[in-house]
Amino acid sequence: MSQQDVHWYPHHLDSQKAVYLAIVEAIEQDLARGVLKGGDKLPAQRQLAARLGIDFTTVTRAYQEGKKRGLLVARMGQGTFVRALQSQENPGDQLIDMGMNIPPLPQDKRLIERMQRDMAQVVLRLPEQSLFGYKDFFGTFEDRTLVAHWVAKRYRSAQADNLLICPGTQGTLLALLGHLGGKGISICCEEFTYPGFKAVAENLGIKLVGLAMDHDGILPSAFEDACRSQKVRALYCTPTQHNPTTTTWSVERRHAIAEIAKRYDVVLIEDDAYGFISDNAPEPLCSFAPELGYYIAGLAKSVASGLRVAFLICPDRHFQQQLSQHLRATSLMVSPLTKAMALDLIQSGCADLLSAAISKAARERQALAYEILKDHSFRADPNGFHIWLSLPPYWPEESFINRMRRHNIRLVGSDAFAVGKSFVTGVRLCLGAPNSVEQTRYVLNLIAQQLKKPDDYQNAIV
Repeated sequence: MSQQDVHWYPHHLDSQKAVYLAIVEAIEQDLARGVLKGGDKLPAQRQLAARLGIDFTTVTRAYQEGKKRGLLVARMGQGTFVRALQSQENPGDQLIDMGMNIPPLPQDKRLIERMQRDMAQVVLRLPEQSLFGYKDFFGTFEDRTLVAHWVAKRYRSAQADNLLICPGTQGTLLALLGHLGGKGISICCEEFTYPGFKAVAENLGIKLVGLAMDHDGILPSAFEDACRSQKVRALYCTPTQHNPTTTTWSVERRHAIAEIAKRYDVVLIEDDAYGFISDNAPEPLCSFAPELGYYIAGLAKSVASGLRVAFLICPDRHFQQQLSQHLRATSLMVSPLTKAMALDLIQSGCADLLSAAISKAARERQALAYEILKDHSFRADPNGFHIWLSLPPYWPEESFINRMRRHNIRLVGSDAFAVGKSFVTGVRLCLGAPNSVEQTRYVLNLIAQQLKKPDDYQNAIV
């Protein structure tokens, strides 16, 4: 989205809230989903007011609230923009974006330099037809054999003839949900789920059914009740290092959920984004019902987010061929450049070294979180790079997020993840966002300090 061409408008406004606040929350949610990013220009106030059929002063109030929360910045004679993030230009408006769940940078600079050299060599070796033509849309048989061997270390059902090399997890989900029926179908998921999945489902007109969880994962009774009461097409879930609660389902829970899926013929969509950086993670959920399972192994969290490559393992070759048609319709093909880079990293062993380095960096930052936030309630996985922080009763979620924005730290609250109405509150802290261990320590100390301070209005005299 360029600053010249304004394409953003709120897709949905919460009718239970004041309109100006609903606009601000729509901006925040689209930031969490990646629809908006730092530097994007928002519509002019009168333009947005006309689009929404409201008074422009309401939009003015919304933009003022967005600036107060640290979401927006006004530039004289240019308009209103999403505030630039830490990794972007415009250093005077920098944020530490703890809302984006990116892996921490490996501390081994030689490994990163090797990765960069190897990727540059891959580009030089690419045949001209890969640069200028359309071929091998989702990987040759040899490509898929290499990937299947690597994925099989985690999911043993991976084979060349049931596997597709896809343009990232988001593109995979778009094609897969369309393949399963698209508009009008019902899909179950955890009561808190990945915002990108919510966005795809909303755009396709798919009804999401949020399922209650405990510390072992989705409650079998909640899943079975949903299957009994309505026609459920699929279950989407992240059983390892769940986003945002960090829960890793037990083996027993995976088996119980798989048995219910078999009983009601419900497709399983397993997003195993964190499986390759998890020590001693149980076998994937799809292992307990491979005939129903669509297993997604993206590289964004375990190797490199910039590759935008994911691997999809289908129940069998028949479904693989069907999915390839939907992928061609939505994205045409995986980029030959990024595909070649990803395969080279796997073949050379560099991908495994990167996963190990990310895990090591994550453990260092988790150790800091356990040290600094020990007096507060939060959930975490020692190998993960996000934590789920519960707030004290005197800190309303929105107020705490606003307080941290005033300190140039962006957090994401439960609303971004909740499916339907939720009375559980919390904020997700992404430990990979700070650019160093030292900055991580600074951010966590600041959060711990603010957690002890009640919101200003609590001390007001009425």
